[in-house]
This record gives sequence, C-alpha cells and structure tokens, in this order.
Amino acid sequence: MTPFDRQQIEAWIESKTGDINLELIADGSEQAKSLAQFCDELTDIGSGIKIKKRGTDSDAEDPAILVGGRLKYQAVPLGPELKPFLDAIDRSVEPAGARQTTVPELEPLDIPALLQVYIAPQCQYCPQTVQKLLPLVQANYNISISVIDGTLFTDMADKAVIKSVPTVILDTDFRWTGSVDMAELIETIVNRDPVKLGPRALRSLIDDGRAADLARMMIAAGAIFPALIDLVTHDLWSIRLGAMVAAEEIANENRPLAATMIPELEKRFSEVNETVQGDILHVIGEVGATTNIPFLTNIAESAAGEDLKEAALDAIEAIFVGVQS
Repeated sequence: MTPFDRQQIEAWIESKTGDINLELIADGSEQAKSLAQFCDELTDIGSGIKIKKRGTDSDAEDPAILVGGRLKYQAVPLGPELKPFLDAIDRSVEPAGARQTTVPELEPLDIPALLQVYIAPQCQYCPQTVQKLLPLVQANYNISISVIDGTLFTDMADKAVIKSVPTVILDTDFRWTGSVDMAELIETIVNRDPVKLGPRALRSLIDDGRAADLARMMIAAGAIFPALIDLVTHDLWSIRLGAMVAAEEIANENRPLAATMIPELEKRFSEVNETVQGDILHVIGEVGATTNIPFLTNIAESAAGEDLKEAALDAIEAIFVGVQS
C-alpha cells in the first residue's frame, strides 16, 4: 500500500459515521495471504473498519473479500482499483433500494446472473469497467459480481481462458473483452434462457436458501435445467441437499416433469461414489415412477454395501407411496 493509497483511505474514513463491515474468506493459500494483508492494513488505518474472518466453507469456495452479500473481491484493490472498491463499500451500506431506479431494466429479473470481471493491476481500463458494473449489484438482488485479479488467481484465469483484461463473463456463456457495452450486457442478462443457466447460477439460488424458487422456475419453464443434474451428483453434500430439495419440490407439483431427470441420473450412477449413489437413489424414489423400479431392483440385488441396498429398497417403497398419493 502506497502513501497515496493510505491518504485516500484516511480521507474516505473521515467521511464515515459508524462501523464499516467486511468479510474475509481465507484459507492457507498465497492468494488468501495477500487479501489478508490488505485487510490488516485497512483495519490499521481505521478502527471503524470491522472485518469478519472465516475459512472457506467448501472446496468450491475461493478466498475473497466480501462486500455486502453479492460482491466479491478476489483481488487486492490498490492503486486505480482502490476508488471502485471504496465506492462498492459505500453502495453496500446504503438503504435497501436506494439506487435501484438507476437500472430500471433489471428490476423484473427473476433468475440469477453471476458476473465475473477479470482485471490486472497494470490495466488502465479495468477500474472503469468495475465502476460501470457496480450499480448492477444493487439494481437486483439476483445479480452477483466477482472482481478477480487474473495475475493473482492464475488458475481461475487459466480455466476461464482469459487472454486479456478487462474481461467480463456472464454465467460462463457470455463474455465481453475490453470496453463493455452496458446496454448490450443488461439486455443479455434480462433475455437469457433460464434453461441454459449453469451450475454456478443454480448453486447461487441454493446457497441463498431459494431451492423452492429454483423449483418454481423449472416448473414454469416446463423443463429440468440440465445443470440441476450436476448439483444432484456433486461431491459436496450441502450442494446435493439443496438440489434434492428442488427436485422434490418439482415432484410435489409436477412428478412427470421431475422424473425426466432420472435417465441422466441413472447414466451417472456408476461414475460417482457410494455416498452420492445413495442420494441419487433417494431422488429417484422421490420423483420416479414404477418404470424406474427395475433399475432400483437391480441395485438392491447387486450392491455390495448394505447401505446402498437399503437405499434402493427405500426408493422402491417411496415410488409406490408417491404414485398412490
């Protein structure tokens, strides 16, 4: 942190009343250490800056500074990136809805939109792009943004095939490199086909405790979103649980629709571990029909473990109960 950075932060803190609350999500990685050092310097400058520190809650979560509920900084926001970061904090403490009218086109949005903006410290255009994106977070609670330093989180940048910055990615399917046409970006956010939402977007609903909302979206669309299968078969129990809740919600309203996920679940059955297999059997029991019983019977007769046999028998019983109710 340069003396000029400190002066900016000090002047910004002087204009504040009350505490400023941030959250640091960290593990033992070098990236987390860089974020933690920045957070420590922030608290040294101003006693009113309160930073809650916690570890990553799963292997699917990366280190980040969380500003409000829907903006993550996976970057050390110094130099030109400092002003957008401080502005983001200001926005996060404004009363709910204070700036919603600034992007009225986004008010009707009812599906998640996850934006990643890849930046680099030496990029002169990156701060401008981040600044333009910030109002979107408050425009609709379904929008989340991650600001990622591709030179710090190199694995993420490589996986996303980032070749230049700034690059903005929406739900992995859409990207803009260089100058971002905000009208085009907003139109894309609003007009996406919800059936094509990826696992990250669906997981954001589950993480927010909105599995029932996810189920209603699929019922309204008359289709099971393919990404739901990825979540039902995910290695992490917390993710599978939310996806299973969504599947059961769909079955309560439209069992034939929920049952359309079963062929893909059966196909993936042999590719996952026994714990996930047990959950797949549970889902088949909750959403399936008598036509699925031969598959379950085969598992009950051939499974080496007693737990899996029991899960298959329980699923058969659940199907009989479900089709009779």
